[in-house]
Amino acid sequence: MDPLARLGRKDKWFLGGGKGAIYAPPFPKHLLAPGFWDDVYFADVRIARLFTALFVDADGRPIRFDSYHKGWRPDRLTVMHYSGDIVVRERRCITEANAWVTELELVTAVRPIHVFLWALPEVRPPGHGAPWQAMTDVQVGFDSMLVKFETAWPGELVPDRTGIEAESIRGARAMGPSLPVYLEYGASHERQSWTVNLAQRHDESPLYELSVLPEKFVDGRLKQEFKPFTGTAPVEGLAHLVQHYVLEDRRPLTLACGAGLTPLAARDSLQEAREDGAIDRSAAAWRRYFEGVPHFSSSDEHLTSAYWHRWYGLRLNTVDIPDLRFAPFVTEGIGFFRNFVTYSAQAHLREVSWMHDPSLATGILDNLGRVQREDGSFPGHNYTGRPARDFYHADFATGLSQVHALHPGAVGKDHLQTMRGYADYFLRHRTLSKDPAGPTMYDVFDQNETGQEYMSRYQFASENADKWASFRVSGVDATVYAMQLFRMLAAFRPGDSPYKRFAEGAERGLAELSFDPADQFFCDVALDGRRSPARPATGLYPLMAAGLALPDVVERWLANPEEFWLAAGFPATALSDSTFSAEGEWKERRLNCPWNGRSWPMANSHVVDALANVGRSSSDDRLRHLAGEGLMKAIHLMFHGGNPLKPSSYEHYDPITGVPALYRGYDDYMHSWIVDLVLRHAVGVQPGKDEVDPLPLDVDWIECTDIPHQRGRMHVRVERGVARVEIE
Repeated sequence: MDPLARLGRKDKWFLGGGKGAIYAPPFPKHLLAPGFWDDVYFADVRIARLFTALFVDADGRPIRFDSYHKGWRPDRLTVMHYSGDIVVRERRCITEANAWVTELELVTAVRPIHVFLWALPEVRPPGHGAPWQAMTDVQVGFDSMLVKFETAWPGELVPDRTGIEAESIRGARAMGPSLPVYLEYGASHERQSWTVNLAQRHDESPLYELSVLPEKFVDGRLKQEFKPFTGTAPVEGLAHLVQHYVLEDRRPLTLACGAGLTPLAARDSLQEAREDGAIDRSAAAWRRYFEGVPHFSSSDEHLTSAYWHRWYGLRLNTVDIPDLRFAPFVTEGIGFFRNFVTYSAQAHLREVSWMHDPSLATGILDNLGRVQREDGSFPGHNYTGRPARDFYHADFATGLSQVHALHPGAVGKDHLQTMRGYADYFLRHRTLSKDPAGPTMYDVFDQNETGQEYMSRYQFASENADKWASFRVSGVDATVYAMQLFRMLAAFRPGDSPYKRFAEGAERGLAELSFDPADQFFCDVALDGRRSPARPATGLYPLMAAGLALPDVVERWLANPEEFWLAAGFPATALSDSTFSAEGEWKERRLNCPWNGRSWPMANSHVVDALANVGRSSSDDRLRHLAGEGLMKAIHLMFHGGNPLKPSSYEHYDPITGVPALYRGYDDYMHSWIVDLVLRHAVGVQPGKDEVDPLPLDVDWIECTDIPHQRGRMHVRVERGVARVEIE
């Protein structure tokens, strides 16, 4: 089974090379234009109008194509272009060396045609902006053009709370230092001519009429002018960077832009990209990547597709760039979410722990140490060239423990020291208890901190919570995460450990302060001891923990179709809650990131783990089957129209109809754990153990080979719930 072939379809276009360069516009305006005219990213730097190709026939007339999307898979996108008897096949990819590549091939035997690689960066004098971006230098070489593209952010920002990259400047508007990215443009064929011209701003569509070709392409050649920074001060506008090539029958032309943090890195990237076979090398790189993870297949098409689609998304969103301030990590997603987000890093850590090579997992742990504040907390959003911001509660302990179990020796002393600093932050700043070994809960200060905005749980704490007012409330999820952190630290320190007592105090806090025995629910708690009447899915998170796996909570809430067991998915807020909206509306207005009823894969990951823990802890076999059903419910949700060949990973879904947040456009959003659920619950692997314990599923067979194990590799075959295990 070839994951690349399985993932192929005609309704996707996202491309990435697994290192930092990416093409993933949520709603592309110019998808069928050759090249990459919609926004691309290098790490978290957005670059507009990277390049396109314009075509002129042998008589000097522009060629206007009708084009269609022929097909996509993770390693390539194919677009066909037709104009009379001229047919051009275009294949796009992004290389491991961070180059954007488009290969053009004449499918029909016609006279050679002129092709122009056209880039259109902006020129602006230094100034304010959120961000300020500009081309600040360009050099024309023997066979390429090198651009210095700089981005700077204000030292103070009003954080964007809409999820659409809309920050505004605050304070004195002092700008931070710029981050330069170098872009080198070239092609596989000999360049015929070139021109560099600055123009006043104009429409930015990738059209012949808007380029300088009507004026600068004369008698078969471009006027070789170099005028990038000319005109009346302040010098600004759009820089037309044009390079001229000839496309001939049976001789494909590769156009490329290499990127790097240094001119040499950009040059090396371009050189590799324009060698013959870039498209094939892209496929080979993706296959090597898939060979570096456990190989999974099953008789259930949804399970198989969901598993491989998640591995694709993880590589698509990986950033691994030498000289960057970060070790390798996975971004939360595309666009606005393309940064190191700690709330999602907890999910990434679980997922990539299953890779044969633990370096991506340890990179995530390394980055937590690099961004850690003096007080021990971690900023929620961390960027390459702009101020970090916010704080998120998260469970890094489970992922770290899993890395340690699957890859002995990968977790180092510095990682544990980072986690001890984090634990001390909770003890010093997140609880009012004078004795954290007694019944204790840990506090949330605003609705952003749990990554879950717009819910009744926050309105309980403050009627202005949805206006981003500060408050203080003891949170169930915050306390669960702190308990897991303390338990992990105690496990790494055999014998008497203060963290063991702190873990017991958090467990008692959940059992004695949070739990409502009359309603069988774990509630947030106000400073005066009142339990919240809100019923968010976080009230089910304690079921993940040993000692708190209460079957009655499952029966009353999780398995109840009037509360959380809805037709398509688990809602983040119970159906009976007065604020519930399956359609994403809060106070009658549709929001981008509502948690008052939508089904979020992040919450679903927690809920499935909770169900599985209860099922495995109980002697009631019915609960084990319910856990298996819960896993399949969470998996089936993440497909377009239930089609097993169209997996998705959006921010949130309608829990009744299963329709994703199409209006957001953020597919391949890495804000949950899917691979981890499949391996631990469908295959049944318990990290660090020889035995497996698969949940009962209505699946004929499951097979997973090359699973990391302390003694080598584990191979598992499950047939109708009966598992066969080999370790070698």
